[in-house]
Formats: sequence, C-alpha cells, structure tokens
Amino acid sequence: METTSIRLPIRNLPEQFDRSRIPVVLDEIAMALIDDGGVYAKTSADSFTIRIDVPTHQLMDTASCLKGLGLI
Repeated sequence: METTSIRLPIRNLPEQFDRSRIPVVLDEIAMALIDDGGVYAKTSADSFTIRIDVPTHQLMDTASCLKGLGLI
C-alpha cells in the first residue's frame, strides 16, 4: 500500500493546539482522522514539524479532516 506524508510546521498550529504538549496534539490529530474521516494515520514529530503518514487512497478524506481542524 502506498502512503503519503503530510508535514505541518509546529509553529503554525492553531491556538486550539498546545504546542508545549506535542504528544497530545499528535493523539488529537490521529483520533480526529479516525473518527471524522475513517483514516488510520501514523503521526510523529520532530522539533519543528508534525508528520502525518496516511494511505494515499485516503488523501482526500485526510485533507478534508485536516481542513476542518484548521491545520490546512
């Protein structure tokens, strides 16, 4: 199965996300993708970027959900 990686800068997170608690942010994003879009994603982060790996065939569902969260 092909996957697509989406990278989001941590500094651009909306106010609803606590930048000091990135593990919680990752869990919130993953749960929203499962609950709202039916997308099972792998989330990770480094010092500057959140990475979301999703199946390529679910990219549109992922984008819709991320837009709803204000991330894109």
